[in-house]
Parts: sequence; structure tokens; C-alpha cells
Amino acid sequence: MYKSEASFSSDRSDVDPTAGSSFVYNPCHHQPISKQRQRLPVYSVRDHILYLLEKHQCLVVVGETGSGKSTQIPQYLLESGWCSDGLMVGVTQPRRVACTNLASRVAEEQDCLLGDVVGYTIRFDDTTTPAVTKIKFMTEAILVREMMGDPLLRQYSVIMVDEVHERNLFTDIILGLLKKILKRRKDLRIIVCSATIDAEHMFEFFNLNLTNNRDEDTAAVIKVSGRTYAVDAYYLKEPCADYVKEAAATAAKIHQTQPPGDVLVFLTGVEEVDACVALTTEHLNTSTRHKGSMASAAVYPLHGSLPATEQLRVFQRSPPGVRKIIVSTNIAETSVTIA
Repeated sequence: MYKSEASFSSDRSDVDPTAGSSFVYNPCHHQPISKQRQRLPVYSVRDHILYLLEKHQCLVVVGETGSGKSTQIPQYLLESGWCSDGLMVGVTQPRRVACTNLASRVAEEQDCLLGDVVGYTIRFDDTTTPAVTKIKFMTEAILVREMMGDPLLRQYSVIMVDEVHERNLFTDIILGLLKKILKRRKDLRIIVCSATIDAEHMFEFFNLNLTNNRDEDTAAVIKVSGRTYAVDAYYLKEPCADYVKEAAATAAKIHQTQPPGDVLVFLTGVEEVDACVALTTEHLNTSTRHKGSMASAAVYPLHGSLPATEQLRVFQRSPPGVRKIIVSTNIAETSVTIA
């Protein structure tokens, strides 16, 4: 018993209030939920995903950030009958906060109470209802514990392992055991999701076909495009002594010389964000703008310890002639949801 409880200590830590955010910005909140779901990129490959799951035991989904794979694929499975006969769809996440946020969002889209059709199980908190819950979000450690009690995972029809690129000990244990389970349970389906995963490597790992006949493959790969934009990379010719000061100076220089457009600066921690905001503001107050650049700029910090009202300022449209310079931790790409 003590060993089982101790294993939870390897759960990804999310007790740091600056390490994430539950803030959700949805510019289409006035639209019905069904319309919002159809706007997501993953909706265009819904039928392809369901077809490949019928034909193969394992599906590797390479979905870019913002594609909607984490919230929509479990609902597609529910709507297609994969949760009949008392079975569930299990979805693993590397962090507890991701489990709670995703479960809340999916429950809202399903128009049900959290813990009814949709629930989550994390350390010391279980909102699922036996024989009622059909979509279950959980941390990887929880699934490992369930494997100890039920090695074949008989209560699940589909296991979806999300964010596989954030590999830890439990991720590797789960993937290895799931491969063994697939050999015993031909009716079980595995979905492996990530934005940056090596899809070919994962395909070869789960493909149990030892012949040259591709029709007998037990795994398949599908790519889901996201809402991404072209990025040009520029580098310093020489290393800088203080990258925070250099980031502030670069942001100010962009404002002084470039045409209209906002600026997003990524830094590693709250202290660096606050320092960069102060330095950037100082640069802007002491510099002159060039012809063709914007008249003024507003500098905003963005990190998990800010209240939602201050996080919302980042997404609000700025007045004409004002450029937004946003200095953020990585929550702008991992935790803040822009629907």
C-alpha cells in the first residue's frame, strides 16, 4: 500500500502557481458549442480517425498545438459507440492540472455535470461515477496503478496517451505495457498523441506486423494540422551577456523600426518577465521611433500567477496606433487556451 502511494510522487508537479494557468480565452463564446467544435482543425479528419481506429489497433496522431485533439477525439469515440457495453475511453495526461481542465471543458461540451459522463481521476481526487462515466481523464501514474489491479484494462475500449513527448518513467512503462496488452486484447485500441513526436518511431514500436504486407499493419499514423504561422528565425552574431536585457532591447528596436504588429517575448520565469517588462518600458520611454513604425506601445506581462482579468488584457484589441508587447512565460504556448 505504501509503495503504491509513494509512486504518485512522480506525478508532474503543478503546485507552483506560476507554472500554469486555467485561464481560457474564447473569442467565439457567443456561438453554439457544436459550431465551436466544428471550427477546430481536428474536425476535418474526424471520419479518418474513426476509420483508422476500426482498421488498426494503434493510431499515432501528430496534432499541432491548437488542433483540438485532446478534447475532441474522446468525444468522437463516445459519439461513435466505443463506450457501449459499460466500457470507457481513458485519456492520460502528464499533469494533474491538465486532467482537471480538459475534463471540465469536455463536460461543458457534452452538456453534463463533471463526474457524470465525463470525469477525471488524479491523486486524492476521483470525480468519476462507476457505470456512468464514459470518458475518464487521469494522470499516467493512475493508469499504472490500474494496470496493477487489472493488467488487461478490461474496463476500457480505448486508451489515449496524450502529450507523449513529455516522456517520464510512467510514460515509458505505459507504452511498453500497452504493447503487451494489444497482443492479448485484439479489441483494445490505443491512440498516441503529441505535437512533436517522432511518428515513424512510434509506428514501428506499436506495429505488430512482421510481414511485408502493409495491409496487415496494426498501427497507422495521421497528421492533424493546427493554427500555426510561418516563422523566420534570426540569430545574434555573438553571444550576449544578459539575454533578458537583450530581449528588452530587441523588443524596443522592433517597435521603433517595424510596421504595425504585436510582439511576443518568451522568458523562463516570473522574475525575468517582470524585469523585461520594466526594461522594455524604460527603452520605449527613452527612444525615438522611425518613420513607418507605430506611435506607441503597451507592455504586458503574462504568467500563471496573474489574475484572469490581467491575463485577459493580453487578448484584448489594443487602441489604433498602439502596439502590444507581451512578455510571457511558456504558459502562452502550453497552458493558456485560445479556443
